[in-house]
Amino acid sequence: GLKSVVITSAIPGEGKTTTALNLAVTLAQLGRKTLLIDADLHKPRIHEALRIPNRKGLVSILAEGAKLSDVAQATPVPGLQVVPAGPLTPNPSGLLASDAMQDLMSEILASYDYVVFDSPPVQPVADALLLGACTDGVVLTVRGGKTSREVVARARLKLHRANVRILGVLINDLKIGGKPRYRPD
Repeated sequence: GLKSVVITSAIPGEGKTTTALNLAVTLAQLGRKTLLIDADLHKPRIHEALRIPNRKGLVSILAEGAKLSDVAQATPVPGLQVVPAGPLTPNPSGLLASDAMQDLMSEILASYDYVVFDSPPVQPVADALLLGACTDGVVLTVRGGKTSREVVARARLKLHRANVRILGVLINDLKIGGKPRYRPD
């Protein structure tokens, strides 16, 4: 029953953009009509990863009244469309908490099988909390061996206090050392 998910992290540099992109591609490859939205309005990167223009995007829809159909861009992956962040805005959290965002969510959920949001990290700004509240939940991306347990626990507590459903934790870049315990003959 999940249709909308936010990919976030506790702090920057944990691989959330790559995770969001990979999840959206995988869902589209399964034959599902998927929309990837760059909702990191502070440091957008989806447009760079996909080498697409960022002139129009989520900010254009929420602040300027642009239509989703005019902003969503096709990708080489069949079934996957992308909405980049668009122009910088002085009030990202205000846009994500707006009535326009609620209207956009209704339109997206009626038009797509899945929507994946790439959001800013939980610790510095409230954007992931706002997105998490209007979606089915969040996946918290953690960089294995780099992010302390305390930082992850604080992010979890912040999400919990905002009544955001945590769908799971994804550990990126985990180095497993030592000899393998099992080797088939």
